[in-house]
Amino acid sequence: MRKTEGTYLVNHADRPLRYGEANLINPPRRERRGKPLMEGVLCQTVCTGFCGTDWELAQMGARGELDAKFPEGQQRLINGHEGVVWVPEEARYAVVLIRGGDAWDPSRFEADESYFEYGCDGADGLMSGHGYYHPEMLLRIPQEHLPPGELLSRKLAARLIFADPMACMLFQVERVEDLLMGHNWRIYAARGMNRAAAMESAVTDGFARVVIYGLGGAGILGAIAIREAFPDARIVTVGRSDPDNAKARLLRRHWSEIEYVQTRISAQHTAVAIEEALGGKPRVFVGASGNPVEAEIAFGCGLLDNNGIYASFSLGPQVCYDSMPFGFRNQLIFGAINFRRDHMEAAIELLCRRPLDELVGERLLEDLQRDAMGFYREVYLAPDRPLKTMVVWEQGMVV
Repeated sequence: MRKTEGTYLVNHADRPLRYGEANLINPPRRERRGKPLMEGVLCQTVCTGFCGTDWELAQMGARGELDAKFPEGQQRLINGHEGVVWVPEEARYAVVLIRGGDAWDPSRFEADESYFEYGCDGADGLMSGHGYYHPEMLLRIPQEHLPPGELLSRKLAARLIFADPMACMLFQVERVEDLLMGHNWRIYAARGMNRAAAMESAVTDGFARVVIYGLGGAGILGAIAIREAFPDARIVTVGRSDPDNAKARLLRRHWSEIEYVQTRISAQHTAVAIEEALGGKPRVFVGASGNPVEAEIAFGCGLLDNNGIYASFSLGPQVCYDSMPFGFRNQLIFGAINFRRDHMEAAIELLCRRPLDELVGERLLEDLQRDAMGFYREVYLAPDRPLKTMVVWEQGMVV
């Protein structure tokens, strides 16, 4: 049995996250229904990024709630779902497609279907020296950005650790686009448009005014994803930090049309500031802060426009609304955190072109090895932490 060293999660009140030796398992898996059942290919981890999901899984372990997340027959989960691996059999780098399973579309698995997520749910992930991954889930990095035979640059490595969350946001854009079509096309048909033209107008007008509440990893990627898909969209991002924070500066340098609003002393004052910056009420409101004030601003303060969509990307807060105005304003609440292979491939291509590496801080593997729990507390709770942290597992494979 192959052994490796890395971080793994267990149910334990004090030490749910540990660094040490673990046995690797390699059960046959499917990328999706209709695809062959295949054992994984042994890959070497090159670099990994740290996601808030890793921290939340550690909290679940402290509460003894991880049993359903463990791979079958195991009492631990090697975490990690962001990064780049080396595929020795093909002598190439790859980004692992995290979500698969015995489902036609694992992002919408049905009652008789199943899914897995490397490093998150039922399958070991990337936070170890080696790992097994389904051979058809090892996605290629475009040759124009990484020619065959060249070493991976730190800059490109730092960009690619965003592939998983960027794929999530591309899925969000797609789903909101779908919903705008079905939700609002009759508004334009009532003005004499045929159905196809009405659907197109519902989408373009829907994305005309967008607010992204919360400028963390999900928020900034969501703003970029919408801007890439809809260049004419007017987008306002909202956060607690002062306007000179690193994320807002990055947007000003590279996406100057995306504005930033700092939260005010009250929800109502924040709503007024957003509406002024947008030049009207938002038609799409993306909640990505993890704070229940999102819903208070959108619904309680009346910020969300009539016929608007509230896209909830936060995990934890309750979404509350007054049913009387909500119903008459014909608003829609949507929530899903998923992606498909095509989203991941599109995310890889987009990230290769965009300077998200500017928001990544690198830490030494030795720091993680020495004190895994302490490392995670710093990565997720330190006030001066970067947006994303990366660890290089094999220094000889990056330049």
